Amino acid sequence: MVMDRRKRIFGFAAAALAVAGMTHSAFAKDLAKHPAKNPPPAPLAQAPAAVNWTGLYAGGTIGSLFVTSRHMQPGTGLSDDSIGSIDPRPTYGFYGGFNYQFLSWAVAGIEYAHTKFSSATYRELGSAVDFLDAAQYVDSISGRLGVLLMPETLVYGKVGTARMKVQSFQAFAPGTFEKPLPGTQVGVGIETLVTPNIALRAEASYTYSNSVFTIPNALDQYRPGFMLYQVGAAFKLDPPTGWGTPASAPAWNVASLPFWELWNTQPATAPKTHGMVTKAPPPVQTDPSVAGAPNWTGLEAGGFISGNGNRLRYNDSALGETGPLTDFVFGGGWLAGADYQFQRIVVGAEASGNYEAAHFNTPAGSGGVVNVHEVAKIDRVLAVTGRIGWLATPETLFYGKVGPAWLRMTPNSAYWNATTPNAVGATTFSGYQAGVGVETYVTGNISVRAETLYTYTGRELIFNGVVPSEFTIRPSILSAIIGLALHI
Repeated sequence: MVMDRRKRIFGFAAAALAVAGMTHSAFAKDLAKHPAKNPPPAPLAQAPAAVNWTGLYAGGTIGSLFVTSRHMQPGTGLSDDSIGSIDPRPTYGFYGGFNYQFLSWAVAGIEYAHTKFSSATYRELGSAVDFLDAAQYVDSISGRLGVLLMPETLVYGKVGTARMKVQSFQAFAPGTFEKPLPGTQVGVGIETLVTPNIALRAEASYTYSNSVFTIPNALDQYRPGFMLYQVGAAFKLDPPTGWGTPASAPAWNVASLPFWELWNTQPATAPKTHGMVTKAPPPVQTDPSVAGAPNWTGLEAGGFISGNGNRLRYNDSALGETGPLTDFVFGGGWLAGADYQFQRIVVGAEASGNYEAAHFNTPAGSGGVVNVHEVAKIDRVLAVTGRIGWLATPETLFYGKVGPAWLRMTPNSAYWNATTPNAVGATTFSGYQAGVGVETYVTGNISVRAETLYTYTGRELIFNGVVPSEFTIRPSILSAIIGLALHI
């Protein structure tokens, strides 16, 4: 069980590295085959200022949270299950650290972060018999390593140690107690310098307890985990003189250089001709819509990997609610859409499909009658969303999106038919999907993105038990995705 969860943790990191690898490969191929979508910019009067990520920084975050915990009861004969919630209120936090730009295209650093949870609660069989009550916060110290896909835009991975605090009720004793647990945190993100001293970021991370939390005088054990998606802003101090390896802005029309050499190129200047009168070069262009900057207007298509926090509300009208039941799984999918840019505003529409294999289990099986523990499974989400965003830099877009969605869930007929005929096949639930994200160009035609998506449905399935319509189940999903898209 421990090894399975650790594989999930480092699977998250491996997935991030896979995206980085795809980005580098796509970057080189795109540069070799396609010049920039816009014509080259007019000659500039002077070289652009170099960008140096080296220095101390500090900032704050706001985000969304999926809470899960593996619930074990050794010696009881009951199966393990997972309980948790999707936090309906935002998380808040702060972070700070030090970056060192050791190559013109690479940055390493160390960072401390603290995230406070608003309402990270657990429930097993209703509020009267809970043991694990809530998670309060997560602290982490992580190492970061990133690649500058543009001089102002960093795509990074992080891994480090974490410490979480949980609150629990005491078995056969009044009151609650708190306990810190050691953990591991991995994450991926996109960060962009909107000025030399202000950085905006979007980050997805997964934190998992390294130890089992045992309730005193009880058989219950827990292993909590959290999926966080956060957006943040930080102030960066200037680097000490001579520290770091700064990168100058790339020439968008250079089609033959590998990505690590783009930041060493210098913009073209008008040649001097002795004995002839030449016109002065035009002024430096700074507007986001100038020629040479990426053009967001057009069609897009791509794919992504996803971390999905799945929740199932399971209610028994006779005995009360079980869970919510949860399952955290990786998935992936596709996206396609169109965008239109008006100055620093981008609007668009997208269709997407996210595919996974999430399973929900109860410890006792089907009412204790048969040894069948799986209640239902989720395998896909389809959505059509509109989005609107703001260009923090010419190549980096921060956006929000919302639209209708369709979630497919399949109840386990063996589980529900154990008490009374309840056969129901795969069912598609209509609802909506909403989210926020950041997308950044890595060449004139390829972008990388990080976003969080909440998929909700107001529909539920109803099953008979010892009384008619005794049980109801309703799914929802919080997903964090990292993806690539081709723009034409």
